[in-house]
Amino acid sequence: MTDTEASALDPACPPASLWYVADIARHVRPGRERVQTVFGRTLRLRRDAQGQVMDAGEDPLAVRESEGLVWAYSPGPDGAQPASGPPVFNGPGAKVRFVEEALLPGPYDDAVYGLLDPAHGPYVHASPLWRSSRTLREKAKAYVPSPLGFTMQAHEPKNSAAYKLIGGGVQVEIGFQLPALRSEWITNRSNRVLGLTTLTPVDAQTTCIRQIFYWESPLLSLISPFVRPVTRNFLQQDVHIMTLRQRAAPFRRREMLIRDADQLFIWYRRMKAEWAQANAESRAFENPVQAATLRWRT
Repeated sequence: MTDTEASALDPACPPASLWYVADIARHVRPGRERVQTVFGRTLRLRRDAQGQVMDAGEDPLAVRESEGLVWAYSPGPDGAQPASGPPVFNGPGAKVRFVEEALLPGPYDDAVYGLLDPAHGPYVHASPLWRSSRTLREKAKAYVPSPLGFTMQAHEPKNSAAYKLIGGGVQVEIGFQLPALRSEWITNRSNRVLGLTTLTPVDAQTTCIRQIFYWESPLLSLISPFVRPVTRNFLQQDVHIMTLRQRAAPFRRREMLIRDADQLFIWYRRMKAEWAQANAESRAFENPVQAATLRWRT
């Protein structure tokens, strides 16, 4: 096994040479310094004379502001600077309307697994306001590859009351791309909402998870203060399950991944390895994901 392959399989080693969400842009105010830790390094975020966000630390990272977010670039082994800017999602209004975050204990890939596990929702986040393990149904979801990930094609959600907040006739499309960016488009005739979940490594054993929403609906702006406690509890459920997972880590004998339910994480592992190898060989990324219909019960 090469060093590149070994690094790609290391659960504590996030994909390099990619952009990660480091902060919310409105939190970096003129004349003030905001300190954040990413990749085990300290960012000292400031705005320059032109109002652009910069890292004023001794060993600065490349940072960019886009769609209300501050992105930090994780340099690869060669230390090369980014050839392009951070990903663009075109969220409604290009303005962050809502954000909540929490710190997850454990290696980065453990956090990614929680993000991709289909059973995570009804069991970890069971709630009368969200969904329950008692509402399990057989599901078949169609996936197609995307430039740096895969997309669950648009479908009508079946067992989550939360979608009713924007009215009837809802369609949901969920995408995932490296390093670990989950986008959920929720649309109907009158509303478009983008939910963006991001994972950013703080250090080798801590990951920051952020729930970020974009919308233009005045109704959603009106009710968002009442949703915040629910979202905060939602993320604390993630913290709790990750804490239990770390307690169980010494007793793990063997990792078992079950298809179709674990196929998304299998794809992630393959993409992560291919991304590292492509960068090591200075060639284009070849997405290993193939179009497929996956079936599970959630």
